[in-house]
Amino acid sequence: METRIARYLADEMGSAEREQFELQLLSDDQLSDELQKSIASWELSASHNDSEKVFDADAAWNKVSGQLTIERQLNPEKTRFSFLKIAATIILVATAGFLVLRYSDVASTSDVPVFVASSTHVEEMELPDGSVIRLNANSSISYNETFGEDNRNVTLIGGANFDVQRNEDLPFIISTANSEVEVLGTSFEVMAYEDESVEVNVTSGKVGFKSTKAKGEPAVLEAGDRAVLSADGTEMQKAKTKNMNYAAWWTRKLEFDNVKLSEIAKDLEKTYWVDIEVSQSVANCKASLYVNNQTLEQALEVLQATFPSTLKVTTDKENHIKLDGIACND
Repeated sequence: METRIARYLADEMGSAEREQFELQLLSDDQLSDELQKSIASWELSASHNDSEKVFDADAAWNKVSGQLTIERQLNPEKTRFSFLKIAATIILVATAGFLVLRYSDVASTSDVPVFVASSTHVEEMELPDGSVIRLNANSSISYNETFGEDNRNVTLIGGANFDVQRNEDLPFIISTANSEVEVLGTSFEVMAYEDESVEVNVTSGKVGFKSTKAKGEPAVLEAGDRAVLSADGTEMQKAKTKNMNYAAWWTRKLEFDNVKLSEIAKDLEKTYWVDIEVSQSVANCKASLYVNNQTLEQALEVLQATFPSTLKVTTDKENHIKLDGIACND
């Protein structure tokens, strides 16, 4: 742990490793505490050498907190972290980033990155250009302080929904591990969790989507289009969006019309961040139902009511649900 903290504060981590480390701060109290101790020790030591250099933690937080909104805070089941804990971690990350730049002379103040991460709930924030981002659970996004001035570049790990303010002179660019999404102004969603395929769904406008690992022109996606890039960045598939439940993780709206139970379970997993095991006996049972801004328990009640005599729903461990029962008649 000490070695990782030392490498982090010395700015010896790559961008992907650094963002993963910062995201881990949200769930690892011991790591967070140790980093705070290291920062405090570093700051105290530095104060003896240069009394004129003073770090204002409040100012660092204010740069980030003003862009966060919690009116649209949607909590998946068994939320473990509060907004205050996330806020404290963002302060910590801002502090650490400030110290790295201050004592390593790696970059100027204008290059300081702003980093925002979610834990187990959806974060909604407004960027300096007026664009709105809804950050899915277990995701992070970062951008430079010059965002909106000479660039609109962000780096995403995880999932996010974007409502981008139109600016024909300054494209909005999203970078992930193996891909890049470029827009002028539109509404769309990007799912780019580590070691998984990257998925883009477009609600309105046009989006350019390309692999940074393979040659070729960007795929142009329009409203209603969906594209999936393989995890290694070598293969892309484009099609019309058939399952409109892709946005349910923040809209909390799910609609199924004669859909297999195995497919329903997949959408419930993505929406509520749980693991659902479907037994073979009921996997092909079909149902039609509508879920609108309901909790997981309520959604499961609706599902069970659809099969009152055949479906059994049990929770055998935290965030793990099993669907079992009598095979349905074809």
